[in-house]
Amino acid sequence: MELMVELEELGVDVKEGLGRVLGDESLYRTMLGMFVDIVEKNPVQEEDFDCESCEELIGRVHMLKGTAGNLAIRPLFVKYTEILNLLREGRQGEARAAFVQVGEIQDRVIDCIRRSENV
Repeated sequence: MELMVELEELGVDVKEGLGRVLGDESLYRTMLGMFVDIVEKNPVQEEDFDCESCEELIGRVHMLKGTAGNLAIRPLFVKYTEILNLLREGRQGEARAAFVQVGEIQDRVIDCIRRSENV
């Protein structure tokens, strides 16, 4: 399946994402690859939510939220926004539960992007 179609099926607003790069599909694809790199270099693990002061975790979640938002990866942006707000409110248990929910869709988006890079 074509990358953009599959991303749309996963809830990504491809039209908005392309609009942010002036319709340059090649650049958008490059930036999607960079998103995968950012996720891999800034991993969030479930045990990270066992923190007293979660500043480091908040920083990583904020980066993931912003990157997802810039690329219009809506499902991840919405969930990471929720997680970030919960962390800032000191509600790590609820943030952890929200993080568990984001894992499957993030894995599907990343898998989709990786498959397109290997074509």
